[in-house]
Amino acid sequence: MDRDPYSPPTVPVADPTADESVIEPQPTKGERGLACLLLVGGALGIGLSLYLATLVLRSGPIASLIALPLVLLFVWSMFTGFRLWRGHNSGRKWAAILFAMQIPILTVPGFSYEYYTGLSVKVIGGHVDRPVAFSLGSNGNLQVLDPRVTDSAYGLNLFGLAATAYLVNRRRNSIAKS
Repeated sequence: MDRDPYSPPTVPVADPTADESVIEPQPTKGERGLACLLLVGGALGIGLSLYLATLVLRSGPIASLIALPLVLLFVWSMFTGFRLWRGHNSGRKWAAILFAMQIPILTVPGFSYEYYTGLSVKVIGGHVDRPVAFSLGSNGNLQVLDPRVTDSAYGLNLFGLAATAYLVNRRRNSIAKS
């Protein structure tokens, strides 16, 4: 191997952004399925939030700012779904957090909260039409100090609970193996 005497020797340069101490396992089929729900639900949520923002914009520009946190939440869901699909540990961590946020369903006079991306299997008590509900799509609902909210309901999104448990267990196992 003849080398040009005037060229400097080549040395492989390590990627400064790569952390070799963290081994990220390949995503399982379950993680890929949850990633799809975050991606599709996030996209639907962005579209619905922007559509509702344009409707609310007619009543005043300040009122449409209410949709901004929802849009950001659904954008973060899509980004997290992409990271989870690629098998990144940060995707597992944030997906578990996002699915944990989807577990509670609460409505009391003046306050209402519900959020899900992709899929929801709800068990609800209180003043509701159906105690069990299945939903596809996405929903983001946060009403604070709203006098129009007069009923009470409480419940759990069982799918969000199962997804959170699965991701926490999967992340725990991947950390234990590294």
